[in-house]
Amino acid sequence: MLPLLRYNQIIGRSLRSLETLKPTLTGSFGYARRNYAAKKPQSSKEDKSFIDLDTEKLCSYVCINYLADAKEPGPKILPDDQYPKWLFELYLDGKKEVEELDPEIDGWEYWKAYSRRAAKQEARHRKLRTRFLHLQNSPSMKKSEGIAHKPAPVQ
Repeated sequence: MLPLLRYNQIIGRSLRSLETLKPTLTGSFGYARRNYAAKKPQSSKEDKSFIDLDTEKLCSYVCINYLADAKEPGPKILPDDQYPKWLFELYLDGKKEVEELDPEIDGWEYWKAYSRRAAKQEARHRKLRTRFLHLQNSPSMKKSEGIAHKPAPVQ
């Protein structure tokens, strides 16, 4: 009977109490097992999100005012001629390639992209320098039968 019991079931019990315990059909020894598959009831939370569907307000205002006691939804959208010219010349397509940048105009962005490209190229060259070393026709490779990690036999 003792080999069937686990160590944590034996701790804290005397040998007499172990003799009186009889295993049930489920394998438990006198106490209930925990049901790990049982789920606790989830409390449902109220959805407080609000989606405004007023098209007139959405087309005439930039709706960014998130304050609860705000009376206006945000700043009013103006016609394009009332905004500064540089606003429409902004580059919004992500990072430019090194070929698209000019060192005189873009300055530090060009040199940062250039150094990043040079570092990647150097890492690639460093990796390729030793990648095909075992394919070289060298005497030490002939002695080790073309396997690079196997040391050449001593003669």
